Amino acid sequence: MQLNARIGKQVNNGVVNTGVINLSADDFKRELEKDPAKVMAAIIQQQRTLFSKQIQHWIYARANAENPIYPIRTQLYDIYDDVMIDGFLTGLIYNHRILPVKNKAFKIKNAAGDASDEKAKWFKASWFREFIKLAMESPFYGHSLPYFKELEYDGKTSWVKKVELIPRKHVIPEKHVYTVYQSDLTGVDYEQAPVSNYVIPVGDTKDLGLLNKATPLVILKKHGWNNWDQFAERFGMPIMTVKTASQDARVQSEIESWLKNLSTGSYGIFPADTELDIQESKKTDAFQVFAELIDKVDAELAILINGQTMTSMDGSSRSQGEVHERVKDEITKDDEIFIDTLINEKLIPLLRDVHNYPFEEGDYFEWDQPEDLTALLAIYKGVNDMGFQLDADEVSEKFNVKIIGLKQVAPVPGENDKPDDPEADDETLEDDPVEQPDKSEKPVKGKKAPAAKSAKKKSEELNAKAVLKLHADIIQLMGGTRVH
Repeated sequence: MQLNARIGKQVNNGVVNTGVINLSADDFKRELEKDPAKVMAAIIQQQRTLFSKQIQHWIYARANAENPIYPIRTQLYDIYDDVMIDGFLTGLIYNHRILPVKNKAFKIKNAAGDASDEKAKWFKASWFREFIKLAMESPFYGHSLPYFKELEYDGKTSWVKKVELIPRKHVIPEKHVYTVYQSDLTGVDYEQAPVSNYVIPVGDTKDLGLLNKATPLVILKKHGWNNWDQFAERFGMPIMTVKTASQDARVQSEIESWLKNLSTGSYGIFPADTELDIQESKKTDAFQVFAELIDKVDAELAILINGQTMTSMDGSSRSQGEVHERVKDEITKDDEIFIDTLINEKLIPLLRDVHNYPFEEGDYFEWDQPEDLTALLAIYKGVNDMGFQLDADEVSEKFNVKIIGLKQVAPVPGENDKPDDPEADDETLEDDPVEQPDKSEKPVKGKKAPAAKSAKKKSEELNAKAVLKLHADIIQLMGGTRVH
């Protein structure tokens, strides 16, 4: 913390700004030792080349970057900048890979697992979002070296205000140095103090990134666009031809002038012996040739960056879309783990131990993972169907709804319906099959009206059977004589 205190006393109002200044190579190390806040000041940026890149340029640049003795990535990063002009590739990287992580909610928890909104606010700043973006670029470029460009010292803590990226062409990850000129082979070791107090290396030192694999595809795609444009220029518009019998140079020159000026709504006045003909192009397969090439390249890029095509290109079915969405979710989860590990292993310890951020041992960063309420509802329903009671307070908290009590069970249709026969109203039904029910008795609560009518009919049928049986018994007693 003495280092931060010294920096704070060197500037006005406790603001440290390591803005760009001009230093000669001879003064670089001396100025670095004098004020570590100027660690990036001596980098001299140069104009990148803008000529059209071809496959052979990429092969040559890749060979230089993979040189085991003097690895130089300058030419390769020039090609990467050219490749990133492709809108489809840029959208895949920033819209489908970086934004889902950059915009995700997070928490800061202590060793006991309790979240702290106060500590989370220290990361809810523009510099932190920029840090995540720069860190997420490393899988594509192979390496990133963000540094704290501006800090504000309040007498105790050096608060980060701005984060920028050390130009990649000035960094040699294999030797963990950055250089004054992009062509230098030696530089300042950023893993040693005091520089290490202001930089956070991100990515594998030998990785050339996914853009190394995307480069030949984008170059091929660009050739397809160029060839299609040339084809459209040559054959897209009908060709006008003129036949004239005149040999007069003035007449021929006048006809040529008329042809050049012909456009929509134009007309020309030609000599009587002049024939104007329009030749339509009969080439019809150009669309298939060039469009198929571009679509195939885009599909390859989508698989390279996102692992599938349907979330960035047109899909064909819901089931396939769900499978592709799960693949994308796995890639996003891997990106989240990558950033989570980087923050907990490098950023928080650096801010706590060097810049005196009020973090405690055991504090850690965690993404705010929302619960799958649909799956949770299915679990609660299954537990309820098994006959177990649920905690109303827990359900209310999980689904953010207010529970005021149990819902009344709706009656079964027809349960409280009245009988069609008005004489059956207010009747009490008995189970005695012989005796008729007494209509003077009050109805029993809860008896079903349609059931009452049915019971009455049943009772009448039983009484009729009893009469017939009695009649048969009398006949038998009288010797079988039938009584009419």
